[in-house]
Amino acid sequence: MARQRRGRWHYSVGPYGCRVTVYEETNGVIYVRESGRKPESLRTRSREWAKAEAKRRQAESQLGLKQVGQPTPTVARILRQYMEHHSRERGRAGQEQDRQCKTLWTVVLGADYDLSKYWRGDHERFIKRRMSGTIDARGNRVPPDKQKPVGPRTAAKDLEWLRTVCLWAMGWRDESGSPLLLTNPLHGLDIPKEKNPRRPTATSTRYEKTRAVSDRITMQLRRYKQRVTVRSYLSEILDIVYGTGRRISAVLQLQYADIRLSDEPAECGIRWRADTDKMGKEWYAPANSTVRGALRRIVRERPGVGAAYLFPSPANPRRPVSKRLVSQWLEKAEQLGKLSRLDGGLWHPYRRLWGTARKHHPVQDVMKAGGWSNPRCLQEIYQQADADTLLRVVSEAAEVREVVGQ
Repeated sequence: MARQRRGRWHYSVGPYGCRVTVYEETNGVIYVRESGRKPESLRTRSREWAKAEAKRRQAESQLGLKQVGQPTPTVARILRQYMEHHSRERGRAGQEQDRQCKTLWTVVLGADYDLSKYWRGDHERFIKRRMSGTIDARGNRVPPDKQKPVGPRTAAKDLEWLRTVCLWAMGWRDESGSPLLLTNPLHGLDIPKEKNPRRPTATSTRYEKTRAVSDRITMQLRRYKQRVTVRSYLSEILDIVYGTGRRISAVLQLQYADIRLSDEPAECGIRWRADTDKMGKEWYAPANSTVRGALRRIVRERPGVGAAYLFPSPANPRRPVSKRLVSQWLEKAEQLGKLSRLDGGLWHPYRRLWGTARKHHPVQDVMKAGGWSNPRCLQEIYQQADADTLLRVVSEAAEVREVVGQ
């Protein structure tokens, strides 16, 4: 219950005996008062955060967790449990993100930091340091002459990861049956947003011009201790990315066992393995004519079976070609095609193109074919406004008339 008393805001939660009250002093600073304890400053002016802190403390008091010796939810303990019980279920990209963010927050907060005590001061301090470039992606200090500021979205990703971990910890119970965290300490704290996010979208014209010169991009293979110059994989990679809308990392890890070719177009498709998916989910989608042509060209020129990669590394056939190398190929092809580089993207704009070109289809089918689990993510981030659709919106209007007699 929150109310004003004598010109001073305060909020109380819990029954008599274990009630927690947060209240605002005349200077605007909020204090907390628990049964049997002296008031203490929360060092914040945020009423929303103070409410969340009051609920957390009241829950601890009512459950008696402090009295029974419940282990402190330190950063090390929470992240260790998360990595052991949840991270391994994610895909390769998700696990890599987990490892990086685990290092970041362990360095920033400290391994012994009580995560339930995370407050607005810690929150705002991290945002300022991360966006200014004072610390890097692993929490290490960066010398002043090498600091590179980052955008709000970069800091937001790190904070969203921490919030996800806290929500997971609230639902995970330890050996004693108690949750690792009682409340989410990030509740009510604002996460920075990019006011003008860069989300460049490729076009079919860009694809056609790049594809027209992609066969001219070469690579060197090691054969019998010699280097042989051959045509690169860029043409087929570009066709598959354009025709499926999949992330470049998933395309490069395709294996021969993942593709299905047949004389019947409806029976041709690709299985996208869970270990190559960002969310750790397996998908299957049919292949269109562009993708089928690319797959047949691969099988004809480089036959393979089973776990062999469609696009093996020129230096080591047991590994897929690196994203860095294929990105260099694409940049060379764009230069040959006299195309200016897109600001803020190289391969991902083709995924946005794929989703945008299919706005007229049911969202459930677009999600299934393109590998999206969240319709909001698809519609708000990937499907962009385009000139043709905007023209139809302003031109094709239905008439709204009054019903006579009503």
